[in-house]
Amino acid sequence: MKTMKKIISIIIMATMLLSLTACGKNNGDDKGAVKDAAKESGKEETGGDKGDVAKEDTSKRPKISILISGDNTPKSDNLVIQELEKRTNTDLEIIYVPSKDLATKRSTMVASGDLPDIFLAGGSEAQEYIDAGLIADVSKYLEKDGTNIMSNVGDIIYTSPMNQDGVYLIPTGNVAYGTNMNIRTDWLKNLGLEMPTDLDSFYNVMHAFTFDDPDKNGKNDTFGLAADSSFKSFDPIFGAYGIPFDSAIELEDGTVTTWAKHKNFLDAMTYIRKLMNDGLVEPEWATITNMDMFGKLWTGQAGALNFQCAGPTNNWMPARYTEDPAPTFDFAVIAGPDGKHGVKPNFALVTKGYLISADCEDVEAALRVADYCNSEEGNELLYFGVEDVMFRWIDEASGKYEYIGEYTDSATHRANGGFVYAEFMKPINNCELRTMNEQSKAGTQLAYDEMLPAVNIIKSLETRQDYGADLDQIIKEMYVAIITADGDIKAIYDEYMKRWDSEGGLEYEKEATEAWKEQNGQ
Repeated sequence: MKTMKKIISIIIMATMLLSLTACGKNNGDDKGAVKDAAKESGKEETGGDKGDVAKEDTSKRPKISILISGDNTPKSDNLVIQELEKRTNTDLEIIYVPSKDLATKRSTMVASGDLPDIFLAGGSEAQEYIDAGLIADVSKYLEKDGTNIMSNVGDIIYTSPMNQDGVYLIPTGNVAYGTNMNIRTDWLKNLGLEMPTDLDSFYNVMHAFTFDDPDKNGKNDTFGLAADSSFKSFDPIFGAYGIPFDSAIELEDGTVTTWAKHKNFLDAMTYIRKLMNDGLVEPEWATITNMDMFGKLWTGQAGALNFQCAGPTNNWMPARYTEDPAPTFDFAVIAGPDGKHGVKPNFALVTKGYLISADCEDVEAALRVADYCNSEEGNELLYFGVEDVMFRWIDEASGKYEYIGEYTDSATHRANGGFVYAEFMKPINNCELRTMNEQSKAGTQLAYDEMLPAVNIIKSLETRQDYGADLDQIIKEMYVAIITADGDIKAIYDEYMKRWDSEGGLEYEKEATEAWKEQNGQ
């Protein structure tokens, strides 16, 4: 674990250094790789227009399908995809599905024998596809068509358990940013309150945000914490009890098991229930969508949200905020009863990434698309949109930019492909990091500094393949059952954990414990 956290720290610090010394595109190397790749595919750049293609016969472009998930509604033939097709000399079919439907859509496509050419998967599911011969080995193409991928992730690609007999899984270089509890500082100021530092003061702030008119509009129209039905909404609360939510943990006796078996789990759930029962949390938490939850923040109804630092503090899409002036945020580190605090750890992505179907008619072309998107230039297109049409740089060296024309409207921007594909093959030094303000950079570093210890088993486990999805579902059902219960939550907990044990959990514990000991040389 110490080694993994050290790796992550090195990555994030390297990223920050890059953002300070070379904010914008690389000084030639990355551009050169992209340009060379473009020439290989028949694309010629002319002047400053990155999208110009030298009188190509578009009917002969390779056809590549990509399955991407998100919570937006881009037009199928939008400006970003049109531009990406030009730059990669391909004919792209983007299958865009809601995030919650990704697994179902992927399973359906596998069952029908109609896998997309490029898609995201990880863990046991990805291993199953590889073992079944459904995934292409791209190792022989990497030197020519994967220059950006390799410069981004390097030898990390060979540490994946899926890539021991070839290269099947393409990890993005992106290590997730981690999250912090974002709290409105303008509301704190209005109420004469300090940033909360522990569970008691957090409760008091959420209570004041709900009942003391923090926006001073004379209406009872606010609440404390924006949340949906996911555990993630309460990550820092679990962290205050020393629990890395949704992660494997090691018990005192050395057993590796689910986070729900942490000794403080019910204490954390009792606190969360109090927040909810006292009306301090999003009242529609059980049914609200992820984007609608964000909307409560944008429309001035919610005062706090567990989220990536770059969201509220970097003012993503400021046009979304309905208040003038726009709200201000900062980050809370919430200590628990014994002084513990922290957030779920983020591991290097060696067990999750993109796969290219073995049925893809042009694996090289598919890899070139993935490779271009893994470049800083490609990520700029997917993040901002088409330069001088959808956005322009104000000062590229310092990461300052602006959306222009009709694309200052976030709905219009996203409908035309802006931001909605930004997670696809995201490089380490991505646009989001390069354009963060100093507060967001500090918050991102804080999230890494606050990571809790957890178990990260690199080896693919057969028990996760066999039982993982069902075991995870049991925990989700238990979480909702405890939150909504009127009676004894200990009895509910015991009932669900008995199910977890009997439906594959104990078998998983045995295999995971052995693998963890082996990984640590025990």
